[in-house]
Amino acid sequence: MTCLVPCLALGSASCRTKKDAPPTAEDAAAAPAAKDAPAAKDAPAAPACAPLDPAEVAPLATCSASVVKSPVPEIVDEGRALAPFFDRLAALERGTATRPLRVAIYGDSNLTSDFLPAHLRRVLQARYGDAGHGWVSLSKPWGSYRHEDVVHAGFWPMFKLYAPTTHLAADKQYGFANMAAESNEIGASAWAATTKDAKAKVGQSVSRFELHYLKQPRGGSFAVQIDRKEVRSIETRAPAFEAGIETFEVDDGPHELRCVVRGDGKVRLFGTSLDRSPTEVGKPGVQIDSLGAGALNYERLTWVAKETRRAQLARRAYDLVVVWLGMNVMFVPPNREHAKEFIAELRAALPAVPILVLGPGDTVKQGQTKSDPRIVAVSKQMREVAAEAGTAFWDFREAMGGDGSIIGFTKRGLTGRDHIHFGPEGSRLMGDRLLCALSSAFAAHAALHPDAGCATADAGPPP
Repeated sequence: MTCLVPCLALGSASCRTKKDAPPTAEDAAAAPAAKDAPAAKDAPAAPACAPLDPAEVAPLATCSASVVKSPVPEIVDEGRALAPFFDRLAALERGTATRPLRVAIYGDSNLTSDFLPAHLRRVLQARYGDAGHGWVSLSKPWGSYRHEDVVHAGFWPMFKLYAPTTHLAADKQYGFANMAAESNEIGASAWAATTKDAKAKVGQSVSRFELHYLKQPRGGSFAVQIDRKEVRSIETRAPAFEAGIETFEVDDGPHELRCVVRGDGKVRLFGTSLDRSPTEVGKPGVQIDSLGAGALNYERLTWVAKETRRAQLARRAYDLVVVWLGMNVMFVPPNREHAKEFIAELRAALPAVPILVLGPGDTVKQGQTKSDPRIVAVSKQMREVAAEAGTAFWDFREAMGGDGSIIGFTKRGLTGRDHIHFGPEGSRLMGDRLLCALSSAFAAHAALHPDAGCATADAGPPP
């Protein structure tokens, strides 16, 4: 039997050859008698699963050179920090995965638009399955904060909005996504829902909401509505600050979760995730949490209360954390120590989590044609920090084409005239180049570990 599509896993039932088919009656009749068969103890041990041939794993994206003529730089990962992530990816390729693969992407204002994460989400979910949109903050500190393929809204004038970069909170309770909304006004509401765009290829369904909020002294209560019907009342008053997390199971399909403040005390909302249970055997899907915050840098990440953030990160149980920062830290000291501190925080919440640090994108000073020397220094520094901290590193600026490359991006309308912010097309281009680099690193991992992704590699959280 010949496969009509490339076999992503040599052990896949849909790619078996004739010799792999179940025996027929004629086969049984022609088989030697049981007494002629070798003793079981003499039989060689069966392999855990068939080797995963990297040559048969299709790349995650086409490495186009139509805009950026230089080759895609490889991911630097001398300590093989990404190995656990690639094992999980291999399980998805084989069809042995039993739970979704979950990725977090931290970034600055280039991520508040969700353009780059949305592209990764659409590509990976088309291939491995739609595990839900993932995280949406129930706040809007900046007009640029939005999410693709999802509805996100609120009566924002009724809330006090917080972020460690632009809207400071004395208690530092911003949550793991670095933004929150608080109100004591009756009827103040914020909500998230599946997309209303009938043409969207992802984001149409949810089967589970995971709501995050703050428990606090003098906290009030709020109602949770699913599809405008109240399903639960939540009391947030507590002796001390603590992460509150509630889950809501729904029939897989289009739904909305809405939080409505009752006005009997302060209610601080962090956000909700839109999750889906596996809808196809062997294809539990991928989830991308876009965690962008305006003006974010490594220093401001140290301004967030650790205990609350750790509890939330542990609950999200990521398989990979990507950190793309640098544009707001165009200086050398003390950026290095702040970056290391945040990486240590991630590992405290998620022991042994694979981390991929991206260098900043290219930028130039107005009227110049060469890269801003400060961004060159930060890119070099991030590479050094990644090596010292034992994380993987990808040179985003080099992937754009290197010195002064932002000028070509701006001329093509791929970035704004500020030489900083990527538009939808520029984000898709760079998203594809990142996927190309991940494909190359994954193929190298599969070559070294042909048994990657066997069923035993899929144990553990997320829930």
